[in-house]
Amino acid sequence: MADLAIDTSTSYLSLAIVKGDITLYEKNVFSLKLHSILLPKEIERALEITKEKIERIFVAIGPGSFTGLRVGLSLVKGMSLFSDIQVVGVPTFDGLAYNLPIEGKLFIIMRYRMSKAYYGIYRAEDRKWICERLGVAEIEELPKLVTDEKIVIVKEQNYNEIASMFQDPVFITPKASLLTIPGREKKPSKLEELEPIYIEPSEAEKIKGV
Repeated sequence: MADLAIDTSTSYLSLAIVKGDITLYEKNVFSLKLHSILLPKEIERALEITKEKIERIFVAIGPGSFTGLRVGLSLVKGMSLFSDIQVVGVPTFDGLAYNLPIEGKLFIIMRYRMSKAYYGIYRAEDRKWICERLGVAEIEELPKLVTDEKIVIVKEQNYNEIASMFQDPVFITPKASLLTIPGREKKPSKLEELEPIYIEPSEAEKIKGV
């Protein structure tokens, strides 16, 4: 038995099959808005290659792309309903943090609109990354929020504009396998309670709320 990990929260579709501490299969595809088309095929291909049965699914729940998160969560919920596989929702930035050695503090930035970005502040403690804060800010305001953290930038569209605002930033892309590290300490999610972390409402929700 193995675990399936899925991250559709950015322009990258990331998928992994993990058994214990070993990643048997991992694939990252820069797919923009094609997650709904590619994800089922990529899961099928991964299972054919690894020949593993899935015990749990770890899925990124945001913050991130509104559409991408809905695609990943909808598919995962469907798989669980038909197979009784346990699902664990993991905040996207919790997985992103493990791209870096566990030391000091991180300020992780992910662009999601032309003028705004999500950010997460993490500190190392007991060989784990601990989230101190998740938020959203205007891009021009980001430097004012940083103190002594290492700057980490997710390679979303137009990330170079953000990078130019900081000295020696580190660039990362999502790796679904990393979701299993913080995810293993979480209890399985109830499907009816498994919802995306948006931080602020989507444009559709804003219009609906007016």
